[in-house]
Amino acid sequence: MATVAEFTTRPSQFPIGKVFAEYPMVNVEVEQIKQTETAIVLYFWLITESTPPSDSELMDTDIFSSVELLDTLPDESLYSARLKSDRESIFVGITNATVNLEEAKSDGPEWTFRLQAESAEQLSTFQSYCKENDFSVRLTRFPTQIQIFNRREYDLTEKQYEALTLAYTEGYFDKPRKTTLEELGETLGVTQPAVLARLQNGEKNILENTIVRSVNSEARSR
Repeated sequence: MATVAEFTTRPSQFPIGKVFAEYPMVNVEVEQIKQTETAIVLYFWLITESTPPSDSELMDTDIFSSVELLDTLPDESLYSARLKSDRESIFVGITNATVNLEEAKSDGPEWTFRLQAESAEQLSTFQSYCKENDFSVRLTRFPTQIQIFNRREYDLTEKQYEALTLAYTEGYFDKPRKTTLEELGETLGVTQPAVLARLQNGEKNILENTIVRSVNSEARSR
């Protein structure tokens, strides 16, 4: 079952973000990530009404091993850039977790990443990579229609579903736990007691709509 998750982070939290933060009048939209045998290649648009950075300016960093201008449109330029193999990056984390990049773009003070995964474990792998490399990313949204259907099926409120999904992907239910109620609360913007209440009420609703429903159905069929 495909899951789409959205993460945000500040440019200062990862190397490529720092590079483009030097050009505040330029917005970046990553169109594709391609994994080759030797490197990761990004295809991205630079959108600006002013002059975009040149190939040589982008090459004058320790992030890219090569940069090529592929196309130009009014106020937009398409580039391909090969990442240096010895540099960690959020984009390396995306390929390592084998998730699909639906969108990655800079928008003012933040970058937004929308990822599609076949399992919550893949998203957890991506988040673990970011933590290990000190890339601070914040989970902000799970917008898929499939998930909304499942939420309704188990009689979960949107807040209960959000809390349960976040807790699962962050490793709250793992042994040992990989996150705390305090950290979950910071991400959701609520207090620890509020997070705990959402988790407990959500778990209760799931049980009532799975195990309890099954037991009641068996009792009626006897």
